[in-house]
Amino acid sequence: MANVPESENNHKSLDSSVTGETLKTRDESEKVETETKDTTKVSHSTPSDTQKRRLFAYRPSHKATFIGLGVVILIIALNAGVLLFLLQKESSNQKAISNKSVTISPATLNKLGVTDAQIGNSNEQLSIGPNTVFGSNLTVAGSASIGGQLHLNAPLTASSAILAQLQAGNTSVSSLNINGSATASSLSVRNNLSVGGAVQFQNTVTVAQLLTVDSSAAVANNLSVGGELSANTLAGSNLVISGIVQAEGHIVTTGSSPAVGPAGPAIGSNGTVSLSGNDMSGIIDINVGANPATSGAVAHIAFHSAYGATPVVVISPLNRWGDFYVANLSTGGFDIYTASALNASLYQLDYIVEQ
Repeated sequence: MANVPESENNHKSLDSSVTGETLKTRDESEKVETETKDTTKVSHSTPSDTQKRRLFAYRPSHKATFIGLGVVILIIALNAGVLLFLLQKESSNQKAISNKSVTISPATLNKLGVTDAQIGNSNEQLSIGPNTVFGSNLTVAGSASIGGQLHLNAPLTASSAILAQLQAGNTSVSSLNINGSATASSLSVRNNLSVGGAVQFQNTVTVAQLLTVDSSAAVANNLSVGGELSANTLAGSNLVISGIVQAEGHIVTTGSSPAVGPAGPAIGSNGTVSLSGNDMSGIIDINVGANPATSGAVAHIAFHSAYGATPVVVISPLNRWGDFYVANLSTGGFDIYTASALNASLYQLDYIVEQ
């Protein structure tokens, strides 16, 4: 491509820029204005580079800047006030909870159905949260159900109390009526104790002072008396005394009589033997009949209850002397023999049996 001189290019551009104005008719000028308006509209829809630079170069005035800053500061102040109010309310709630005290106005109590009038039947229910303290008296007209433990720092006063199970560390009772069973690890009664039913002691019972039993006393196991035992009547199946037995009155033995076996040849053909007494003592009557033997067995005595070991039997004549003696002694009984012939008469013998 040929190089064109710079002077020529400048000349051409000058000629093109300086162009004469061509006169046109009115209609043509209006048409040109219309076209110009259309061109202006198009230029507004697509701004030129110069207009874009003017938009990006816009700076607000000082007045608008101060107004904006004031609005921002006002919004921040409002938010800070709301936050401070919420913090103060939360702090007051926490303080009320820590003091464990809630104050309810009379109007609120009336809405809940709690008034100063006498407590009666009501369908309203008052639910109280944990850690509630009543500074004065609390009266409940109906039943009170406690799901957990009941701790009392003061005495409990009740006109009537029904308890399924009571565990008490230190309890003072002036009058106690127990219809069912009662178990106590340690029971101290400073005054009278009245028991209408049976009393069972499974362990050691210590009585510091006088023990008075108006009726019968049954001891299933051992009874140990360290001091003096006074009794108008002492009845027992087995009485074991390791020390000395002293009796100021009489020793009376009772019980069923022993059995008298067949009579021996020493009392004759029509002789009889009878007994009055018991296994410990008694009297034996011997009626000698005709033709008694010169010596031999008189009769056999069988105890009503056998002894645990062979006892000692002592016999002695009452009304007249005879050569009587004991033979064949065992735990079940003994025999009476005579060493000489008996006369046709009555003989009486005392006997005492001891193991």
